[in-house]
Amino acid sequence: MGWNDSRLQFEHLNDSPRLEMDSKMMSQVWVPDVYFRNEKEAAFHDVTVPNKFMHLHPKGNIEYSMRLSLTLSCRMLLQKYPLDTQRCPMLIQSYTYTTENVMFYWQEGPGVAGPISYDNEIALGTELPQFSIVENITESCNGTMDVESPKFACIKAYFTLKRDIGYYIIQIYVPGVLIVGLSWVSFWLDLEAIPARVSLGVLTVLTLNTHGSHIQSQLPKVSYIKAIDVWSVSSLIFAFSGVLHQGYRCVVSYIKAIDVWSVSSLIFVFSALLEFAYVNVLTRRGDKELRATQVFRVPAEFGNKDGVGEVNGNPPRQIKIGGPSPSRIRARKIDKISRLVFPGLFLVFNVCYWGFYIYM
Repeated sequence: MGWNDSRLQFEHLNDSPRLEMDSKMMSQVWVPDVYFRNEKEAAFHDVTVPNKFMHLHPKGNIEYSMRLSLTLSCRMLLQKYPLDTQRCPMLIQSYTYTTENVMFYWQEGPGVAGPISYDNEIALGTELPQFSIVENITESCNGTMDVESPKFACIKAYFTLKRDIGYYIIQIYVPGVLIVGLSWVSFWLDLEAIPARVSLGVLTVLTLNTHGSHIQSQLPKVSYIKAIDVWSVSSLIFAFSGVLHQGYRCVVSYIKAIDVWSVSSLIFVFSALLEFAYVNVLTRRGDKELRATQVFRVPAEFGNKDGVGEVNGNPPRQIKIGGPSPSRIRARKIDKISRLVFPGLFLVFNVCYWGFYIYM
C-alpha cells in the first residue's frame, strides 16, 4: 500500500529516486492502522528477518509492503454443494482513524496492473486444491461498514471461487451410480431366487447407507438441504426400491413405526419396491394354479381320439397342462418392465439433478 506524508519530502536534499528503509527506520514512520475485519487467524513472516519493506520517494510518497498469512471468514451458501460457486469478501478497515483523517482507496490508473495481483501458481482460472479463482471485484466502503458514528475508512474485495467437482465425481457420484445399478440386477434373477434377491437389495441399501454416512461426516452441519443430500437420498431411494420388491409386509410394518416426514421422504422408494413384493405374490399364485391343473386334469383314456370325451352327455372341461400359469407370466412381465422403468427413472433423475444444480 502507499500514501503521502509531506513531512518526509527530501527532493531538495538528495537526488536519489527513492530511499530503502530497514526495519529499524520503519518503526519511526507513521503507518496507517490497517486491520482485516473478517480475519480469523493471521501470522507475520519473520524468517530470516521480518518480511516487509518501505520505500520513501522524494515527494514524500511512501510504498509499504509486508507478507501476511491470513485465514478469512466467508459465509458460504451450500444449497448447491458440491456444485456451488462462492463469493468471499476481504474487508480492510482502519481501526483508529476515522474518515475525517484517513480514506482508503484501491490503487488504480495507467501503468497499474490492477489493485490485486496473483502469483503464477494461483492465477485466475487455475485450480487450487478445492476451488478455482474465477474473478475478483474491488470496492470502496469508506464509512459504510459502521452503522453508528464515528465512520472509519474501508475497502473490500470479493473473490469468486468455483468448487472443483473432480474429487466428488470420483468419490461420491460414480460409486453411487454403480451401487444403484447393482440393485437392479435382481430384476434379471429367477423368480424362485428369493434369498438372492433379498440379499442383493439389502446389501446395496447398507452399502449406500454407509457411503452416505461417510459423506455426511465430512460436510458442514447446516439446516438446509444441499445438492449432495438430494443425491444421497435419491440413490438410497432407488436402491431401496429393490428391497420392497420382496419385503412388502415388513415394509408396511416399518412405515407404521416411523415419523410422517420419514414416510414422505421414502414414498418413491416404497412405490418402486412394491413391484418386488407384487412379483413374489404372482409367483406364489402361479404355483397354486399349477398344482390345481395337476389335480383336476382329465385322463386321456376317457376321451376320444381328439382328446375330448363326454360325461353324462356333456363335454368335459378343457384344461391345458404343462404351460406356465398366467400369474407367473404376469410376474415375468413385471420384471421385464422394471428392467426398463427403474433405469429410465434414474436417468431422468440424473438429467434433472445435473441440469438444475449446474445451470440454475
